[in-house]
Amino acid sequence: MNPAIAAALACGLALVGSGLGWLTLAGAGAAAVVGAAVLTGGGPAGAVLLASFFVSGSLLTKLSHVGGRRDRLDLQSGGRRARQVLANGSWAAIGALLIPVWQGGWPLMVGALAAAQADTWATELGAFSRKPPRLISSGRVVPPGTSGGITLTGTAGGAVGAATLAGLGAMLGPAGTALTAGLTGGVLGMMLDSLLGATLQAGYYCDSCGTAAETPAHQCGRTLTLSHGWRWLDNDAVNLVATGSGAGVALVLWGLV
Repeated sequence: MNPAIAAALACGLALVGSGLGWLTLAGAGAAAVVGAAVLTGGGPAGAVLLASFFVSGSLLTKLSHVGGRRDRLDLQSGGRRARQVLANGSWAAIGALLIPVWQGGWPLMVGALAAAQADTWATELGAFSRKPPRLISSGRVVPPGTSGGITLTGTAGGAVGAATLAGLGAMLGPAGTALTAGLTGGVLGMMLDSLLGATLQAGYYCDSCGTAAETPAHQCGRTLTLSHGWRWLDNDAVNLVATGSGAGVALVLWGLV
């Protein structure tokens, strides 16, 4: 697609997302950049895949909030931030821009988006689990919303999310792109996200109200202390690593097939 047309369409869609409360203003700017790259390299087919991830994830997040199942206010506090958008979309944008000169750009984009969609669906659908999550690294029962905590409902939902995105990628992509490449990359990326969340991702604890959080800022107004993990490895960094891993796995499997 012509870059100027792609940029105009991406900006328009990003503004719509901001108007719906799905994106902050900065998030809309980041979404416009990612969307322009995907539209330029991936064309209408790439736009369908990006829309599948963004729209389904936003609707599921809103559903979990409306149902009172989530405490994190990703949408109700103004939408997704620029860092969140870039963490989930950067690898897909890179893959899309490579498509005109290298066929491997397609599975790279599909794997990245499949991992992002799998993680989002797992998080939002896992909030509806009747059983508490268990830490992926130890099996210990943890409170809902704990990084690295997984449920059967969430994991199954994430796998369906990856399969949906990978299926679209297989139908819309170039000949020879394997469904299993995107599906496997998506699921493994999701599991890596949980594993990093349970082990190396920074976790904080509030001595005042006795709750855990992923960031040093807390709703009670106090600055939390680091309880475990690496301070620089926050949730956005974990998402960037996970989507990159999903892209890499899909690309390797696609090459082998």
